[in-house]
Amino acid sequence: MTAIHIDACPICEGMKFTPFLACRDNLATYKNFSLVRCESCGFVLTQNFPDENEIGRYYDVPEYISHSDTQKGIVNLLYHFVRKLSLRSKAGLVKKVSGKTTGDLLDIGAGTGYFLNRMKTDGWKISGVEKSASAREYAEKKFCFTIHPPEYLPQLPECSQDIVSLWHVLEHLEKLNETMQIIHKLMKDNGTAIIALPNLNSVDARYYKENWAAYDVPRHLWHFSPDVMKILAEKHGFCITAFKPMYFDVFYISMLSEKNRGSSSLVGLLKGFVFFLRSLSGISKCSSVIYVLKKAGDC
Repeated sequence: MTAIHIDACPICEGMKFTPFLACRDNLATYKNFSLVRCESCGFVLTQNFPDENEIGRYYDVPEYISHSDTQKGIVNLLYHFVRKLSLRSKAGLVKKVSGKTTGDLLDIGAGTGYFLNRMKTDGWKISGVEKSASAREYAEKKFCFTIHPPEYLPQLPECSQDIVSLWHVLEHLEKLNETMQIIHKLMKDNGTAIIALPNLNSVDARYYKENWAAYDVPRHLWHFSPDVMKILAEKHGFCITAFKPMYFDVFYISMLSEKNRGSSSLVGLLKGFVFFLRSLSGISKCSSVIYVLKKAGDC
């Protein structure tokens, strides 16, 4: 394996890291990967992760639902049920934060195309990029529209998008700073970026520690908290105008985390309900957080 070793923090360029956790890849190889924390800004990252040419095999498993769309097992059945609810919620959020009922929308990491299809149905002019060829093919067959490979992004005009969305995608992308620059470049003035990320400061992350399913090594390269995401956003000329909870995520993540511990999905579901109740006291305790970004001049 060609491993990427991070010498300087991609957020603050700090050069000192301390060990954070050792987590296992529970989907593909069952190997351990090290997480380290930047001593300067607190950013946590996966150290010595596979490079872009090799990481594909870590996604090429039936259990990776965002690419395969499998409905096998109770956890994945729950995922499909929750997705129906979340698509309605995401569509409502887009309209609320943008102040628009239609416009140009780019979804980066579009997966099998369900979100794009919902927004197309609602009248938005959609475009999407996705690295997985099988996911793109699935979307074309199911929804009859084209999702492009990432190489398509430079073909889009500057300042062309009312909305740029990344639903649990930024944590996967090796070129973190370059991606943030692209988002800024493609957004219209007064456009909006919507970025959903797992929150390593959540109550479930603190409880499950190395078994927390949202660490998902080595597919997740970067591990965010609201404070660190604010630093990254401001570095690239954004301000965060809203932090929104993704309440349903905690149930799915807790079920997967219990599976990592060798326990049952039912235990995870029950614990997820407890974590959900605890997260109602503040956004910093939520399993996943949606960040709404505007260009700094539009805030």
